[in-house]
Parts: sequence; C-alpha cells; structure tokens
Amino acid sequence: MPTCHDLRVRRRELLDELEQIEATVAELTVMLDGSVEPMLEEFIEHCEHRAWLQRQQTGVLVMLNETERALLAFGESVSWRD
Repeated sequence: MPTCHDLRVRRRELLDELEQIEATVAELTVMLDGSVEPMLEEFIEHCEHRAWLQRQQTGVLVMLNETERALLAFGESVSWRD
C-alpha cells in the first residue's frame, strides 16, 4: 500500500502530466482552427493526435481522482491546483 508521501508525489506527477496534455491539446486546437488550407493528411493526423491526447487526459483525470480519494483516506486536504 502506498504511503501518504507516495500518493502526494504521484498526485504532483499526474497534475504535471495533465498540464502538459492540456497545453498540447490547446496548441493542436489552435493549429486546427487556424488552418486556412490544411493538407488533408496532416489535418487528419492532427485530429487523431488531439483525440488520442483527450483520451489520455481522461485517463489522467481518473487516476488523479483515485489518488485524491486515497489521500483523503489519509486525512489529507486536496486541491487540484496546488
């Protein structure tokens, strides 16, 4: 069973990963929305990559939620943007 410290470290890692995913999704969205005449193959590739990242983001949110539940079991106060 992980210790409270382990859970806090894991939570920080998940928050960092979530931040990176959100930044990449935002960049791809700007690229896709700003494309005047996108190359079809490139456009499809970017759309697929963004969809994959959004699925990863969902997975990270689930793991973050479970980590925070475990921290709450230790009596830790949690805030997503510590």
